[in-house]
Amino acid sequence: MKKISIIFLCLLIVVFITGCKTEEKEVKEQTLVCTTTESDEDMDIEQVTSMTYKNDKLNRMKIEFNTTIKDSTIKENWEEYKKTMDKDNQEFDKDGVSLTVSVNDQNYEYNIILDIDVLNATNEALKEQGFEGLKDDKSTLEESKEAALKDGATCIIK
Repeated sequence: MKKISIIFLCLLIVVFITGCKTEEKEVKEQTLVCTTTESDEDMDIEQVTSMTYKNDKLNRMKIEFNTTIKDSTIKENWEEYKKTMDKDNQEFDKDGVSLTVSVNDQNYEYNIILDIDVLNATNEALKEQGFEGLKDDKSTLEESKEAALKDGATCIIK
């Protein structure tokens, strides 16, 4: 009887030391970063799109539009250009969606950042920024990457 008690006691000690583990599903987070550039005699435009996926479901998307003006006529009318761009890109921060603008007057740069917390964004806020239906998009990271590559982007996965 003592032998059984000692074995039982040893088993209990092992259980307490190692703990009772429940199987947890590992959260796999990856970010797809895709870049496209366009250049002509008037301006250079770089678009960087970062999409963060958790377990292959889109959780966050950030799009940066970085524009540098090269044309002397646009530079001479820089204030008008900014007013036009500001009218079309009003700053916005509502329900998981934000749009911010930064301007560098010395280098004639106009930059727009659209940041979307897909999980917390409301359909109304998404619609206001032209992303209606984003919450219903079931595209995987690989599918999004293939679509971006097809459109001429270069992509990396972080």
